Amino acid sequence: YTLITLNKVLYMRKQNIGIILIVLIIIGVLSFFLYSNYADEQDRINFNKTLKTASDLENVTDKNYVAIYDKGSMSVDEVIAFEKNDIENLTREIDLLNKFKNQTRNSTYKDYLEIEVNRLTYEKRAHETCLESYNLYKEYLNGDMSSSAFFSKQKDIDSQKNRTENQIDVEKTNAINYLEKHPHLNKTLTDLEIDEDFSTIEWGGTGNKNSRLYVY
Repeated sequence: YTLITLNKVLYMRKQNIGIILIVLIIIGVLSFFLYSNYADEQDRINFNKTLKTASDLENVTDKNYVAIYDKGSMSVDEVIAFEKNDIENLTREIDLLNKFKNQTRNSTYKDYLEIEVNRLTYEKRAHETCLESYNLYKEYLNGDMSSSAFFSKQKDIDSQKNRTENQIDVEKTNAINYLEKHPHLNKTLTDLEIDEDFSTIEWGGTGNKNSRLYVY
């Protein structure tokens, strides 16, 4: 009788342990899915916030351009200051997107931001060549450089700038193609009213003109 009772107790304990293990596994699986859903939602919120902040920085650059055209003319020093300011804005924008790109667990966000970081890096280079050009022109105006030396160096700068601007269009086309493959992401940009530089090619760029995202 004692042996039978002991076996029953051991059997019931094994059953209880099995039940506890099953419950723990269920709790673990549920916790994983709950955390995963929470992490995905936080990722989405942070992506939207990051894109909106970067877009606002990009809009500052656009407004600066409008201010220049409205003014009609600027001194060389004013243009140099303008280019330096744009380079600083682009640097902040690149750093912001890179920081989120390296943290996100969402591969769609990561791939898209890689394209945008590339675009902004080329845009920064374009502004750097403009800055180099205006600094060169200032030297020429001050009599620190001969006209032949100025035009020779300016020709090299122009060639470099043209190559960079072509590369900007390539990255914008890459962004368009990516967004057309991920319409939910494009809808997010539209809903957030993100600056058009993030999703289009403007002013007769070299992108796919059959794309619905191409802006004439």
